[in-house]
Amino acid sequence: MSAAKQLSSRLSASVASAAAAAASEALATNAPKSVLSIPTMVRYGPIPLNELAKEKGRIPGAAILQLGCTRRIFVLQPTLTHEEMDGLAHRIKMLMKNTSLNSILLANHLESPNGNHKNKLEILPISALELDQDLNDTALFGDEFDISAQSQTDSNNGNHNNEWLVGCGYDARKVAGMDKSSREKLLSSMMKLSSAIKGSTTSTLEPEKDQYVSKIPFISVPHGLLSDGGYALAMGSYVLATSESRFRIMNPLRGLSFDPIGLSYILPRLGWEFQQPSASYPVGSILALTGFEADASDMVETGLATHFMDSVGKLGSLERALASMVPYEQQRLIKEPPKRYGDTVQNRFKTDINARYRNVAIAGLMNSISSYDAMGQELASALEEMEALAQEDPSLVLEADRSQFLGDRSSTLLNIAVTFKDVFENESSLEGIVERIREYAAVDAKNEEGIEFVNVAKDILNGMEAQSPLALAATYKLMQTGKNANESLESCMKRERNVLLKLFNKEDFKNWAKSGAKEGEFKAWKHKDVKDVTKDEVEELFR
Repeated sequence: MSAAKQLSSRLSASVASAAAAAASEALATNAPKSVLSIPTMVRYGPIPLNELAKEKGRIPGAAILQLGCTRRIFVLQPTLTHEEMDGLAHRIKMLMKNTSLNSILLANHLESPNGNHKNKLEILPISALELDQDLNDTALFGDEFDISAQSQTDSNNGNHNNEWLVGCGYDARKVAGMDKSSREKLLSSMMKLSSAIKGSTTSTLEPEKDQYVSKIPFISVPHGLLSDGGYALAMGSYVLATSESRFRIMNPLRGLSFDPIGLSYILPRLGWEFQQPSASYPVGSILALTGFEADASDMVETGLATHFMDSVGKLGSLERALASMVPYEQQRLIKEPPKRYGDTVQNRFKTDINARYRNVAIAGLMNSISSYDAMGQELASALEEMEALAQEDPSLVLEADRSQFLGDRSSTLLNIAVTFKDVFENESSLEGIVERIREYAAVDAKNEEGIEFVNVAKDILNGMEAQSPLALAATYKLMQTGKNANESLESCMKRERNVLLKLFNKEDFKNWAKSGAKEGEFKAWKHKDVKDVTKDEVEELFR
């Protein structure tokens, strides 16, 4: 018997006992039964993943581990069932109200690319701190794998062969076989999950009416691809992009539009939150309509991510710092007034006098562990800059010299948006956008700059033509409606849900699902071009 199997058999009883205890505790608080689909582990040491599997043999989509005053969410599968989305949403809502914690940290299961758990690495470590030690334990696993070194190698070589998948929402092909009720439950659960991670800051100041007011920050470290509804996992307070982080809209390649997480609200407003240059250019439209895959730099420069962490190996240090940091309720500098005899909740001091000091340490930690943030600040380089220039006469140091430590920051997405701004912002219809791009792609360029421009136009055109014309038209209308000033995240989510439910019943999605073709390979759409899609066909989706 292998060492891994021996470990599995020894831990079976304790894993089952811990999972059962956590489940009983959850149900005792009148939580929905769906919380049982997301195991919460309270024990220490590595956990055999097969012990978390359901009777049908599927590894759960996610698991939660207790790490001091933080909770670590492991994303184990790139797709979640509606029970898992619902259960995870409930657990996150409860955790984010818990003032005895300081944060929630979410990251994918880093030793298993593609969500593949059929290899011998079927162990869920307590945290990334133990990952290097466990995976380098040749007595247990035989082979060595250093996640820090691997990440650095992949980053240096521009290697994406691992194809890390963080989240893509749900399994679209399985949706084709669902009935209407099951589809509605799935999308409703996805809306709950995105709302839970986004959090709520509205308070009535009346505890009995405060159903959900998030206190602690939600931190995501997506080491891999987030697509469509999977971006819900990155809608929290902080998103730390790594060298492998990517984002892409793929649903139109399946005959579908946006998943109901509010992308038609988020994408038109990219760059606004951090007052970035991208706010002045159609970066959101390019992501929504062309299938462009944003990398880590694109995500940070548009606000899809809040920080860039140059090595995913820092995840262990982040976990350790969060685990040892004091909880929300103890983050205070001002002593609260003493409670007098006979005081009640109604006449007590209701305003949190320490509100300005809470979560400040978390923000500082995000900055200290990151290389730079979405506001343009090069954070991790500050110390190196000071050390390198310490011996120099400040009057002799040029400003340009200070920007060489991380190199020039750039975004391919932003460059494309700047180049094609006139097309995506001034054309009044989707057909007009496609025709303008088609004209540019047909230009006979002579010089190097012109050739590069034409090649980019061809890539954009190919991306748009590979998608379902009807789905693309629906996505375009969602974007046009969502950018209106009177829209909210919630109103956009509801609209996206209604449109998607109707597209599930359309010929394009059904044929794609039956074909078995990968996204981008299927070409047998009902319409040959977006100009063939009638206005009535689009309007029917929005009724």
